[in-house]
Amino acid sequence: MRKILLVAPVPTHPSLSGASARVRTMGASLLSMGHEVHFLHLQQPLRLSDAAMRQYWKDRLHVFRGLTPAGCIRRGRRKLLRVTAQTFHLNVPLDSYFDVASSRYVRDLAHRYAYDVVIVTYIFYTRLFEAVPDRVLKLVDTLDVFADRYRLYQAQGQTGEWFSTSREEEGKALDRADAVLAIQESDASHFRSLTRKPVLVVGHLAPPVAGAVRQSLAQGGQGILFVGGPMGINVHGVTWFIEQVLPLVRRQVADAELWLVGGICDRILGEVPGVRRFGFVDSLDDVYGRAAAVVNPQRFGTGVSIKSVDALVHGAPLVTTASGARGLEDGAGTAFLQAASAEEFAERLVQLLQEPARAEALAERGGAFAGRYYQRNLRALADVVSGADIR
Repeated sequence: MRKILLVAPVPTHPSLSGASARVRTMGASLLSMGHEVHFLHLQQPLRLSDAAMRQYWKDRLHVFRGLTPAGCIRRGRRKLLRVTAQTFHLNVPLDSYFDVASSRYVRDLAHRYAYDVVIVTYIFYTRLFEAVPDRVLKLVDTLDVFADRYRLYQAQGQTGEWFSTSREEEGKALDRADAVLAIQESDASHFRSLTRKPVLVVGHLAPPVAGAVRQSLAQGGQGILFVGGPMGINVHGVTWFIEQVLPLVRRQVADAELWLVGGICDRILGEVPGVRRFGFVDSLDDVYGRAAAVVNPQRFGTGVSIKSVDALVHGAPLVTTASGARGLEDGAGTAFLQAASAEEFAERLVQLLQEPARAEALAERGGAFAGRYYQRNLRALADVVSGADIR
């Protein structure tokens, strides 16, 4: 058993985004291996209740809020820098998000609990590694590629969003760790070009949902489900789907509906024929079970599109784009369907809506694929945390 500190700027409970789901499932996976796992939430300016996390983590939850006057001034400067960079498509320095007070907090935790491993989520918090003793195994869970990330948005005519830095700065972040965790192989190849530190692939760690029940056949529903947050990449993809794909589907399946679940509902404005907004729901298991199909129309991005993995672990038939299939490519055509155009996307969906037996067979294969994917990533995580062949 190892004593592990998992650090992230997103809450584990509730899971409000793919990043939240990644951190939550990584923590659960480490606990399932018998490790003692602590979670440090680097609280963002939007203060959320810690009740759900406290119930799960109990006294192993630590929260850094950094709300001192000096910290607020620094946060305001960082926000101004980020907004300027996003508006004018610029890279920002690696440590633009970093609050130096968080280092003191981590140093105190490391002294008090004597962790064996510290896992930091995202490259822009890797400066925290300076606050822990050299004997501690330091792992950065990258989740995404951030080198020149603004160019992804620029190529799609979108305003830059969140964080983008140079290749040199991203390499600097990777060098701070003892090993780098990439969420899929193409990201790993990129990181290996920037650092000599070991780069290992540990995909999303969501286990298949036990006893997932498909209800859509019995209920005769034609719901097409999308679950996602309010990020620009999601808005871009869903807008494309509503404008280009959904009308083609409804010409052949008149009662087909797009069901939106999550923060995306607040970003799709106005009444749109064939679109229903559910907001946040109490049970994702239920809504996945009632949907006739799940879609991920994401058009660009890096990392793994966790919403695609979530569809598969829930045993739901999935149709996605090449971007939505990143890191899952070996399942295309068998575990899920992939489409290269609006017409092809609509064709795939209509087949599933009109032939429920085909949809159920696809869902069954997808669930089996998700099980193998999970076990592979679980083994990879166990090997990394053991520290074998890393230092």
